[in-house]
Amino acid sequence: MPMSKEDGQAAFDAVVAEATDFMAKRWVPGLVIGVIHGDNSYTTGIGVTNVDTKEPVKSDTLFHICSVSKTFCAMLAVQMSEQGDLDLNARMVDLLPWFKVNDPEATSKAKVIDLFHHHAGWSGDHCFLPVPPGGSNSEKCMLQACYLPQIVPFGQTWMYNNTSLAFAGHVLSVTGGKPYETLIEERFISPLGMDSTTFDYGTTPPPPGSNYAWGHPPIYAEEKIAELKPIFTPFPPTAGCAGGLVSHVHDMLKWARFQLDGKDKSGNTLISKESRDFAYAPAVEAPTGEFQGVTWFVRKYPGGVTSASHPGTYVGYRAFMQVIPEHNFGIVMMCNSDRGVEVYEHVANEMIKAFTKLEPTTAVAAGVDPAVLDPFVGLYKGNWQDFQITKDGDNYFLTQRSIELLTKPGVAPAPAKLETTGEGWFIVMEGPNKGMLGELLEDSSGERNYLRFSHRIFIRAK
Repeated sequence: MPMSKEDGQAAFDAVVAEATDFMAKRWVPGLVIGVIHGDNSYTTGIGVTNVDTKEPVKSDTLFHICSVSKTFCAMLAVQMSEQGDLDLNARMVDLLPWFKVNDPEATSKAKVIDLFHHHAGWSGDHCFLPVPPGGSNSEKCMLQACYLPQIVPFGQTWMYNNTSLAFAGHVLSVTGGKPYETLIEERFISPLGMDSTTFDYGTTPPPPGSNYAWGHPPIYAEEKIAELKPIFTPFPPTAGCAGGLVSHVHDMLKWARFQLDGKDKSGNTLISKESRDFAYAPAVEAPTGEFQGVTWFVRKYPGGVTSASHPGTYVGYRAFMQVIPEHNFGIVMMCNSDRGVEVYEHVANEMIKAFTKLEPTTAVAAGVDPAVLDPFVGLYKGNWQDFQITKDGDNYFLTQRSIELLTKPGVAPAPAKLETTGEGWFIVMEGPNKGMLGELLEDSSGERNYLRFSHRIFIRAK
């Protein structure tokens, strides 16, 4: 049973107080938190929108919601499927005969649902590349996909993929007969009364006093604090359905409420419970104990309680949303720092425990012979980040290097110690990635040259 409004406020305030201290120790400038539990809701803003102007974060401050935008794409696909307008099991080449990626097997086999399950295996950030001016951005993005590298064989393994969601957005646009952004506005944003939620592809920074949270780089040491400066990075329209929405926490709680009841602001059902359950059902095994639904990350808590969540990342921002339908619970957080993930993961777990008594099962170091990590030693290359695993005596360390575009001014955390879980995974024991798991996967030759970490695949440098 949901707790009383007063008890809920006390529980919320207690976690917020802890969150304030937690974010200060990580040089995170600002955060908004929203919780719904039963009929009650709780929101707050903490910190500042911009370390230079010192404008306070309020509960109506606008943030990039980053990849939480993908949940809108997913629910539009589910709605179209429920209405009989879209076959999620249709092949891409049957819907778009001109569709072609570099790999013939992926071209032939890819279905609409594969785009949401993240196991197509092609390069995951193609949609951030520039396209020529004029015409449909999403169509041009797909036309350029004939050059798209195939990272792993189609359907072989799970790999988080922005490109697939960009393709999905174009499929939905063609099916719906309107630009993707218009469909989201007409079918969700307007019916739900999310009046401050928009797609933002602006190329100039917002002016002071606009109640807009600027992004900030990650700072990992006190002597680097002078580098904590606001940054502005325009979001490309080619990737809009993968991460282009801006919103505030009140609007996002309306979106969370919609996941629980499927209704618009007038009480009309937009998506049935059966279709929402389908979106949250564990369909594809994702790494380290989670599953993928229709874009949603699915987790089972002890006792079999199902949770659906989605994180979000863009330059200087982090966002997070999670719903637990069985407990009529939802939480939304948005943060203006690349270190926001450390904050929202901790705060989400504490809020969930406070309101539902649920606690996640977490992996721990197994204390076995550390030499099982020998095969991990090496340098692994990615689009935006590289990871190097080194050995020093019996100790193993993970070093992260980020390309400047992702984390200006390019500051990286100190090497972090690794141990093994005993299940073929390593676990990071310290630093900003503490608790994260990584595993080695085989390439097409059968060699373990792929590192899956942070939801992506990194390839061993030769």
